[in-house]
Amino acid sequence: MKRFTFVLILLILLAACNGAPEQPAATGVASPLPPAPTAAEATQAVLPTADLGEATATEPALATVETPATAEPPTGAPTITPLPTETLPTAAPTAESAAPTATNAATDAPTAAPPVELFAPGQQDGASLAEGGTAAYLVQGRRFEPIILFVEPTNELNVALAAYVGDQTGQTTPEGVTPPAAADNALGGRPEILVLSPEADGLYTLVVRAVGGEGSFAAHLFDLTTPAPGVVVQQPDALSAGAEIVYSVTSNGARPVIAVADPTDQSDIALDVLAGDGTLLTTANYGGAGGVETAYVLPLGTTPYSVKIREANGGPAAFQILVITLE
Repeated sequence: MKRFTFVLILLILLAACNGAPEQPAATGVASPLPPAPTAAEATQAVLPTADLGEATATEPALATVETPATAEPPTGAPTITPLPTETLPTAAPTAESAAPTATNAATDAPTAAPPVELFAPGQQDGASLAEGGTAAYLVQGRRFEPIILFVEPTNELNVALAAYVGDQTGQTTPEGVTPPAAADNALGGRPEILVLSPEADGLYTLVVRAVGGEGSFAAHLFDLTTPAPGVVVQQPDALSAGAEIVYSVTSNGARPVIAVADPTDQSDIALDVLAGDGTLLTTANYGGAGGVETAYVLPLGTTPYSVKIREANGGPAAFQILVITLE
């Protein structure tokens, strides 16, 4: 059947060729081209397709191919994920960019209270106080090495002095605590002197309290070995049994003269201050065996004085002597 159909097609083609008119011979003038076939003629000229066992589509060439349905776009905004090649490299953090984070962290952390500055031997300080007011000084104490606080008030300010163990600068009147040293002997406007002999190394708080009146004060701190302005005698010394030692000094105008003697053994020493003519002005003999003795005088002008050290019971003694003529 297929062969018969093929032979029939060949016969039809041969018959068409024999019936066609001969083409004119070529000349120097080109013959016009035949007009282009119309769409209808082109459709009719399509040759039948050989039957190959399956139907072949014979739809017109201009037939429109049906467009497959597409999915509707999502209602939400699409999320665009950049390709790896489009990702910009991130620069390493610099010291400047990291600094704000460190600064913020440090700012957010709790800030420790600044340490209180120590009041050291040889230093001077002052303040104004109304009645009931206080001023505190933190000092470093060393075992059995006396610290001397000398406070000069002005006007009618009456001060009392006390020493406390540890840092008590936050509360200058610790309740239920007995100070290891205290002084409240002078009248208003007169100096007070406090001697602290620490029982152990550590911090101690010295407190100046206005117990009456108001005014300003000057506080001076000394020990027996640190050089300081106004110190004229500062040395170790010794007494033989029944002997005395006298130190001669002259005041700086009307400024106070202070004398301190500390036995380095268990002797009981006494300290006398005498005027230039030998008149006894004051005596200190309160510390007992091994105790520190101290005294001061207030001259009216430049005045010579004698500071005498003796053993109260007439025995030998070893001691450290300190004499200050305040400037």
